[in-house]
Amino acid sequence: MHAGEISNLAQAQSLGEFLLDQDCLFVSGDSCLLGQGIKHRFNLPIANTDYLVNELQAQLRQHQGDDDNVIAFGVLPFCKYQTAQFIIPKHVAKWDKSVFSQWLNTQTADANHQKNTLKNVHYLQDRKHFEQTVSDAKQLFKKALLEKIVLSKQVELEFERPLNRKHVLNQLLTQSQSGYHFAFPTEHDSVLMGVSPELLLRKQDETVTSNPLAGSIPRDPCNKVEAQRRSALFNSKKDRYEHAVVIDDMRQLLAPVCDNLSIPAEPSLLHTATMWHLSTVISGHLRDPETHILDLANQLHPTPALCGKPTKPAYQHILDLEGHGRGLFSGIVGWCDQQGNGEWVVVIRCGELKEHVAKLFAGAGIVAASDPSSEWLETEAKLKTMLNALSVQQAYTQFNK
Repeated sequence: MHAGEISNLAQAQSLGEFLLDQDCLFVSGDSCLLGQGIKHRFNLPIANTDYLVNELQAQLRQHQGDDDNVIAFGVLPFCKYQTAQFIIPKHVAKWDKSVFSQWLNTQTADANHQKNTLKNVHYLQDRKHFEQTVSDAKQLFKKALLEKIVLSKQVELEFERPLNRKHVLNQLLTQSQSGYHFAFPTEHDSVLMGVSPELLLRKQDETVTSNPLAGSIPRDPCNKVEAQRRSALFNSKKDRYEHAVVIDDMRQLLAPVCDNLSIPAEPSLLHTATMWHLSTVISGHLRDPETHILDLANQLHPTPALCGKPTKPAYQHILDLEGHGRGLFSGIVGWCDQQGNGEWVVVIRCGELKEHVAKLFAGAGIVAASDPSSEWLETEAKLKTMLNALSVQQAYTQFNK
């Protein structure tokens, strides 16, 4: 460790203990934004974007104090008729990701990491239910009612002892080097945490960036199989179509507010610890640099990557087919400042942890060519990020035999 890193780590340790019931975290690239303590917690409706932005800005001004760099961390739910949760922290610190990881290691070094036994697995949408919803959705495509719909499942894991949430977060940071790590203490005494691979929107002054993902395949430890899967995904007509649907929608929403909107002609491949995705990085310059990030992010949310297309009918069919509300899952989580800058990512590869229970979430994009069994297996693969962080991948597999 270099002298500068030692100094930074010492400063970080001087901030005190990392408390997941009070502290917010957002990691982007090599940078870690940490909000410590809760100065003010509030909720805002998200159905009206103008109202959301105006009220959020008013709250930031009201609680600015002596800090010109006051920011709000927040999470917007999937359902537009529910309310967003926001936290203005007492203190905000920005650290190098590696330094924060070292600090978090010191926070968990003395913790009791005795194996926490998985007692029960409960699907809110079991395999039979999920595969039937995929079959039902395919009938909607035949009737030309939809082009795409995203169907999801939720599973609750019950443990013998309370979860060590800092240890789970530390595992996420260790096992998933890429992506956007986040932790947000909800108003229901749970912690929403995960590592999202998908950037909905980043804004810095007049520059905006988005990185939608659609089209996925599980990774494989065998190099030969891994290469075959990359090729299969990139050349899959089904997955390329699913991806194109998302990109077309993003273009329609961003083109009117941007100059020089850059969208590559074809996607690239992006990998996480467990999955390969079709990925497109979109960038542009806002015609009005004063545009607030949530002016755009709330209009983009939910994208076809999390909902479907056309969005409104897909949204309604999701509510009918899934049978359970998604809550914060497949919403967006992030932060913004008084200048309207910030970053927001989609709430996937995540879990909501409370006492002895971890509720996990996974979804899959469904198009006319989708196979119900394959889509179920894709959702199982997407759960591995959190299952590995919880150290229960093998135990979870045994429950499902």
